[in-house]
Amino acid sequence: MAHSTTLLSWRIVQGVRPQPGELVQVIDRAGRDDLLRSVALDLELAGATPLVELASPDHIAALLRAGDRDYLSRYDHHRRTWIERVDRVVALQSAEPDLAGVDDEALALWAAAQDRLTAAEDARRLPSLSVAVPTPARAAQLGMTFEALEEMIFEAAMVSLLDLQDDMLRIQQRLEQTDAFIIRSGSACELRVVRGARPLLWDDGYIDEADQVRGALLSSLPAGLVYFTVLEDQAEGSLFLPLAGEARDVVLHFERGRIVHIEAAEGAAALANFLDAHGDGARRIGHLGIGANRALRQPIGWPMVDERVHGMLFIALGENRFLGGQNAAALNEAFLVPGASIEA
Repeated sequence: MAHSTTLLSWRIVQGVRPQPGELVQVIDRAGRDDLLRSVALDLELAGATPLVELASPDHIAALLRAGDRDYLSRYDHHRRTWIERVDRVVALQSAEPDLAGVDDEALALWAAAQDRLTAAEDARRLPSLSVAVPTPARAAQLGMTFEALEEMIFEAAMVSLLDLQDDMLRIQQRLEQTDAFIIRSGSACELRVVRGARPLLWDDGYIDEADQVRGALLSSLPAGLVYFTVLEDQAEGSLFLPLAGEARDVVLHFERGRIVHIEAAEGAAALANFLDAHGDGARRIGHLGIGANRALRQPIGWPMVDERVHGMLFIALGENRFLGGQNAAALNEAFLVPGASIEA
């Protein structure tokens, strides 16, 4: 376990590519003290200074239950200053906080502060690496043993760069053949989308200079993803999603790039209300992605991992300006489209 933590830490720092003298924010949303300390040390050994933010699920839940309301309303005050000063970001992600017992006022104040932080981050366009960190709490949420989850994440995170790039290049070469695609999903759904001149981006878990030039500033571990934005007003047809939040067996109907009707076996109204609460842009496609990590063979219920499953298609609705698109929305929500095919 200690050996895998050391190797994962090394891989994280290799991926975020800190330069000597830089300030690197490390947001600990996992609560794995061993990994946090190892990442901080490796950053310093690379000549960078870590700025650690404690935000584990237990920490955030306790803060929201007992924190002063005035403090929660100012939660982002100093943190926005940090964003203005840091050069790169590492976010250690895991289980979501248990918000049982948190009152609506506290949650609203904290959520508003998070929105302001997100806006500040988007404005800076910082090179950022998000890491799926196995923890006992996340394993329990997924119905897995911690040992099985840790082994799977470690194997996927350590896939070689050459193997990742080989698979991503194959996908990219096929997608480059045309600027329009037909996505077939479910039993009879077809959705036509147009990429136009939008670039094809990929995530190999390393943020190098070429990525920064292309605007691919966000990367993840496990890595392995080819993704792109589409012209926001040209999606036509229908798309089947087995799951979309609370909705099941969903069919989204698009006209001129916008979802105009939602069918579902259950939860259609809840999904419509969720999208409408985040602005009209939430009903448009932000980007599409295809997973390319050969160590990930099936989804487990953790989106940032499942999106990298080899051959998995996902569709993200909402905000895409951080990827060079033109769609403005208060969310960027991804949904898996298992079993789909793309005709280029």
